[in-house]
Amino acid sequence: MKVTQAWKRSSWKIKTLFILVSLYLLYVLLGFFVAPGLVRDNARDALAELTGREVVISEVKINPLALSATVNGFTINDEQTDVLLGLNQLYVNFEMSSLFRWSWHFRQVDLDGLTVRAQRNPGSVFNFDDVIAHIEAQLADSADDVEPEPAAEDDGALPNISVGALALTNGDLRYTEAAGKEPHQLVLPVAFTVTNFSTVAKGENQNGYAIRLEGPDGGAFDWDGRFEFSPFLAQGRLSIEKVDLVSLAKLARDEVRFTVPSGELDLQTDYLFTTEPGTRVVVSNGELTLRALQIQKPGEEVPSVSVPALTVTGIAVDSEKQEITLPEVSLSQPEVNAVLAADGLDLATLFLPVDPEEAEQRKQEVKEKAQEAADRIKEAETVWVTNLGTLKVDGNTFRFTDRTLNPPQTVSLTEGEFTLKNLILGEEATFTWEGKAQIQEQGALTHSGEGQLAPLSVTAKAALAGLPLAPLSPWLEREAPLKVASGQLDLDLQSAVKGDGPDITVNGSASMAGFNLLEGGRPLIKVNRVQVSKLSLDTAAQRVRVGEIGLTGMDMLHQVDAQGRDASTRIEAAMPSGSGSSSASSSSSSQPWQVTVDRVRLIGSQVRHEDLSLSPNFRIGLYQLAGTVSNLDTRPGSTARLDLSAQVDRYAPFSIKGRLSPEPLSTDMVVSLNNYEMTSLTPYTGLYLGYKVEKGQLGVDTEVTVEKNHLNSVSDILADQFYLGEKVPSDEAVRAPVKLGLSVLRSRSGEITLPVKMSGDLDDPSFSVSGMILKVLTNIVVKAATAPFSVLAGLAGGENLETIVFDPGTAEVGPQTSSSLQALAKVLTEKPHLHIGLVGTVSAEDRTALADQAIGDDVAGDDWPGIDAAVLEKKWRRKLIRRYESDYDRDVETLVSAPLPEDDDERDSVLARSAWDAMVTAEAPSVDKAQLVELARLRSENAKATLVQQFQIEQSRVYLKESKVDGAVTGLTLTLEK
Repeated sequence: MKVTQAWKRSSWKIKTLFILVSLYLLYVLLGFFVAPGLVRDNARDALAELTGREVVISEVKINPLALSATVNGFTINDEQTDVLLGLNQLYVNFEMSSLFRWSWHFRQVDLDGLTVRAQRNPGSVFNFDDVIAHIEAQLADSADDVEPEPAAEDDGALPNISVGALALTNGDLRYTEAAGKEPHQLVLPVAFTVTNFSTVAKGENQNGYAIRLEGPDGGAFDWDGRFEFSPFLAQGRLSIEKVDLVSLAKLARDEVRFTVPSGELDLQTDYLFTTEPGTRVVVSNGELTLRALQIQKPGEEVPSVSVPALTVTGIAVDSEKQEITLPEVSLSQPEVNAVLAADGLDLATLFLPVDPEEAEQRKQEVKEKAQEAADRIKEAETVWVTNLGTLKVDGNTFRFTDRTLNPPQTVSLTEGEFTLKNLILGEEATFTWEGKAQIQEQGALTHSGEGQLAPLSVTAKAALAGLPLAPLSPWLEREAPLKVASGQLDLDLQSAVKGDGPDITVNGSASMAGFNLLEGGRPLIKVNRVQVSKLSLDTAAQRVRVGEIGLTGMDMLHQVDAQGRDASTRIEAAMPSGSGSSSASSSSSSQPWQVTVDRVRLIGSQVRHEDLSLSPNFRIGLYQLAGTVSNLDTRPGSTARLDLSAQVDRYAPFSIKGRLSPEPLSTDMVVSLNNYEMTSLTPYTGLYLGYKVEKGQLGVDTEVTVEKNHLNSVSDILADQFYLGEKVPSDEAVRAPVKLGLSVLRSRSGEITLPVKMSGDLDDPSFSVSGMILKVLTNIVVKAATAPFSVLAGLAGGENLETIVFDPGTAEVGPQTSSSLQALAKVLTEKPHLHIGLVGTVSAEDRTALADQAIGDDVAGDDWPGIDAAVLEKKWRRKLIRRYESDYDRDVETLVSAPLPEDDDERDSVLARSAWDAMVTAEAPSVDKAQLVELARLRSENAKATLVQQFQIEQSRVYLKESKVDGAVTGLTLTLEK
């Protein structure tokens, strides 16, 4: 009651003061003791409902006197990382003055121990995907339930909020990569401060911030500057120092096919971002430094890429101007090790996803983007302009290892230097470059040039000195049974690339020294020096032209092996199947290139041939080969000129002169060979004639023409003192007395001269020039051996001396016989090495003649005038008729079936002739054989005597051989003896 009365008696001031004190005490009590629990519980429930996750808030403290709040132990739980989002403590200090200046002002906001944890699982599923999905679903539901209200005119304006100091301490970002076989976690400590933050204030001292992230193994990320709102503007400096790339690379180890054993990155740049009058990003004073970077393929001993030092200074980017400027890029001692294996080149696959399907998709995407970029550059339509002032590379090394070869082979480029200046993408500008390097530690490469990208126009010079060719041989050996044992290549080239094609032209010269090419381990071709001058190539015209190819000291060996295969056959058989056909098909599908060589010059060279399929082996060589082949051209109708000379087997002069047109094939050449020792031909004479060559020298003068693929050849072959020696077994040798044939062909001076004509169709698969030559020569020798007298007929005035005719029934050398013997003597004089065998022969004519003589002697003795005269005289007619009728006891008139003449003389003549014929016919078969043998013997003796005494033939060269009775020849049959 007293309290009530006191309250009633109090003045309104006291009452007001009391109410205010009470309210203040209530405010303090609620702030200290009631509000924290309400805020904690409501905030926890609201966040749990929003995220769909369990939310923990350990403690909320509110100081109503200081207008501050503290939250301790806040976490959003996660089954995979324990905590999705959490902090140790959040402290917020609100300024009471905000109530009087229509703004929200916080004197201080502190966050301690903020942690954000993300994890990527297989299938690119993140641990926060369910939270995002839950929030999106809630937003969609609330949008359906609430009618949208019209936006106020000033809704776009930012609320007036300011913070005196905003700080994060002891924070971290944690990312776990769990999509691969083994999880890997990256932890980045985070700290930042923002001072004098305001959404409306402007000025140098407003909205300053500084953010710092520390790497797990050293290094730091510093981002400081200031920003403004309405319009938004941010500017400052970004600095990354000593960032360890090893840990960062581990996050992607299941996404790419390489590891990063070492690497450190520095980056500093000033930046400006503004939204008015348009969005613009400006980067300036940028500097990037990369140290000790290594990119390594697992399982390899050395890194695929090694960059000891990369520096980029003066980096500038302007999004409004769409320009990127890189004033200077410096790369020191980079090293690249590329490996080609069965699955391809590793550098082309290192940055692809591990999954094959993803890798294939990535490759397709890269191809499409590269093509788009190339098209834009070609058309000078690049959106951004990139200006590279200077790129300088010092001490670079490139190694290429091909493990598809067995054993693997490596080609290296070392001590490289390269400088590129003023390369601009997106504008017409001329860039220049120069560089040098060592190839295989011996070849010195220098190159330089200038050009522009849009439209494409580049000119360049390159020189290569002393490149060893032997290390490149394994790639040749894989494709063919060929090996480069030695050789050095020099090049001096000028090239130009222009247009969309592009069209490429190359001019220059090349030389090669000490070149040695082996085929199957055997020597194939050696060249002391090859000089190619006035070389030009034009892809637009599809033309290659060479002024001169000089071959000095060339030594080429063409070998036919024991199986009869030549070098081209062996090489083609040993090449991988399909390699020849593919090239042929590709060449046939496109227009052929025109290749022209003005002149090929040979000095001090040699070409050798060996045929190991013959026994003994055949060998022949062109030595001291010199001369020219000019105007070689693949165009139809072009004609090449040949003028070559050599020494066959170092002593026999050889020359070839003339013209040659390859398409259509046409030629007109003269070939000459003198004094070739024929003993070297023993492999062929043994095979085809059955004898070795004892001695002999060969000379050939040939005129060869080819028109419309038809060959005609006229040759004069001279074999001097050509004699066959020892007989050798051969199943292919002709069955003829070839020695005799050669003797027939051999002249008095020991020469064999043969005019040989050949003709054949080169389109006929069975036609072979060498085979035709052997066939013709063999036929001539065989004919001389088997029909020698027909060959000798030319020396005998066209008379075939195989037989010499005598008058029937006599051994006397009459005029006709003497003439034939004289012709034979001439042959023997011209062929002093021939010996003649005389075979006396008698024939049916001789029997008849001897029967004539016997009947005549019986009728008239020595007075017999002969049958023709006898039938004219009456006494001889009567004797003939009486002898017939007496000896044969027949009437002579029975011999005549036709009517007899009425005149007595004529009648007796007919009867006498009939009696004579009947008696000769009846008595000829019974002529005494001894008489016939004697006649044959006398004929051969008389012929020899005539040859020896009258025609001065040595008697030892004429042999009397056994006589022959009842032969086909009336006289002598001759045989040749060797």
